[in-house]
Amino acid sequence: MSNRKSLKILTAMLLPAAVFLASVRAAPPAPPPVQAFFSYPQISDVQISPDGKYLAMVVADSKTGENRKGIAVVSRSNFKVTASFHTVGDQDILEYWWANDERLLIATAIQTGSLNSPIPDGKLYAINVDDSQFRELMGKPPGGPGSFTHVGQQRRLLYFIQMLYIPPKDAKQVIVQAVSNTGFRNQPDQAYSLNIYDGALRDVAHSPAANGTLITDNAGAVRLATGSNTLTGATRIFYRPSGNDLNWQNLSALYNGDDPAESPLQPLGFAANNHDVYWLGRTPSSTLGLYLLNPDALKTTLLYGNPTYDVGDVIWSMEWKKTQHIVAVTTMPGLPALHILDSNSHLAQDLASLYAAFPNQVVDITSNTRDGSLMVVYAHSDRNPGSYYLFNVKASKVSLLFNSLSGIDPKKMAYMRPITFKARDGVTLHGYLTLPPGSQGKNLPLIVNPHGGPHGIRDEWGWDPEAQFFAAHGYAWLQVNYRGSGGYGMKFQDMGYRHWGTTMQNDLADAVRWAVKQGYADPKRVCIYGASYGGYAALENSILYPGLYRCTVGYVGLYDLTLAARADFGHYAFGDRFVQVVLGNNTAALKAESPIYNAEKIQDPVFIIYGGADRVVVPENAREMLAALDKAGKHYEQMYEPNEGHGFAKPEHRFELYTRMLSFFDTYIGLDATTH
Repeated sequence: MSNRKSLKILTAMLLPAAVFLASVRAAPPAPPPVQAFFSYPQISDVQISPDGKYLAMVVADSKTGENRKGIAVVSRSNFKVTASFHTVGDQDILEYWWANDERLLIATAIQTGSLNSPIPDGKLYAINVDDSQFRELMGKPPGGPGSFTHVGQQRRLLYFIQMLYIPPKDAKQVIVQAVSNTGFRNQPDQAYSLNIYDGALRDVAHSPAANGTLITDNAGAVRLATGSNTLTGATRIFYRPSGNDLNWQNLSALYNGDDPAESPLQPLGFAANNHDVYWLGRTPSSTLGLYLLNPDALKTTLLYGNPTYDVGDVIWSMEWKKTQHIVAVTTMPGLPALHILDSNSHLAQDLASLYAAFPNQVVDITSNTRDGSLMVVYAHSDRNPGSYYLFNVKASKVSLLFNSLSGIDPKKMAYMRPITFKARDGVTLHGYLTLPPGSQGKNLPLIVNPHGGPHGIRDEWGWDPEAQFFAAHGYAWLQVNYRGSGGYGMKFQDMGYRHWGTTMQNDLADAVRWAVKQGYADPKRVCIYGASYGGYAALENSILYPGLYRCTVGYVGLYDLTLAARADFGHYAFGDRFVQVVLGNNTAALKAESPIYNAEKIQDPVFIIYGGADRVVVPENAREMLAALDKAGKHYEQMYEPNEGHGFAKPEHRFELYTRMLSFFDTYIGLDATTH
């Protein structure tokens, strides 16, 4: 009998504010080495098989330490490896699924930089738990025997895009989304029924849109399609009442008046009645809320919304025998918050028990058995990079399976403190301050870290290896969700459009002044460091606010705003649309706000870091920035890795990067630095 606690939680804040009260402690011991913070997890994405007999997990390369290089299956009874799969070359594991008790499906991708999302390579593999019947199901390269797939009577090469539907009972056929060329862009998406043993495919649906996604109903029928207009980049959505209906209804009016750059509104799946659709839509204050959409009447009913903060994750009921539905959502008002929508759900009751068992942490349920008796739980926090547990529901007992980073002791890590302050024009800004463990939190050397993006992205509470590494070495770490950041609604995000070099920069300087006024920061020992857009912001802020910083670090940053359209996404209509909205095409204005054209105004030592294989910010951009610094006679350091992309991915390069960055900060704002 289940020992679930029938707790009704409407909003559960995960950390009490009192945990952040300043305390005086003894001087901390020497921090862990750089490898402890910036090594990749050896084990991640742990999932239990439907029958509970096996555990599958993503593993790093045992020799190089590179991330997500294979899959391992172990017996739950003795933890011996029974099956394994290893990627080849630049491949990483994108995602995997238990199709039934004996068979795993594995999708792979190419990782072009640690700050990039992985790019699916179109391949899908299958393997049994006993290491038998391995097969490459989709995406074989042309030119070899069996390199093409037969779809009905047609011989066609197909590339896997995403998993759409896995039947809950002993699946042998699944529904996948695929395309027929390697470009993956500007072509209608299609759905196929795939035999997971022999690879046979059958057409089941053709999307009326391109560059989007397909969604099945609760019985596996494809009934929703999203995409974009290939000429304008505008978002589109279509619906059909049944999987046999040939006429798709255009529901794109749902996007009218939404964010002009890129709309985050989207369907999430069908409700239990198999008619209404869960919809991520706009609340009256412009934040993202969870709605129930009647697609026939285009009528939405609000299930949960917050006037200040967007809905983040949604949590499904994880039912095997019943139709799934959304039981909870999360928000990030500072500390993470969980909002239960269905307190009668067994999963909601399990979550209540788990949050009680793991105070001050976020709890994610990665998977459960078909009978619901066992779950794999992932607990993580600002101080804990993550641990996997097996949760025995009937016994209400958890047991440790694996830790993500064995070299980290959560008890010795720093707290990430949510902060709120007013910008000079009265706009409320949010962010996070991480102080060195054991310090009194006063008059510290400060590193300001503007996040990348900049739009649709925000800093969040949780494990941050950079914040923890520098805090462990005595630095305060300040993160600001400046205007233009995601997570706070469309109105807040749109305030940043075409203001990359103006009010968005003012917000960063105001954050520094706030930290100084509160006594956290020594005004003579402040540096700024950022990556991608954050790299741009670091150099631009040091230009606009001379004397505020002692040093500046730009990591794969964009220093010439006129080059934004040359990023890889700029080759598509939606990318061009985004750049035009958020930056515009006034060349004179863009140059005026670009560090490359204002290098002579930089007063602080600069450290420029970039990769030769970066396709988001072309490496010529960094080289031109260095040439401009040379011409202006400025002092700088540089780190260049020819084979790295948008963010360094090789472990040895990551270790060197942060070792050098620490030395750079120590030189200019460390305890022994000259502060005149």
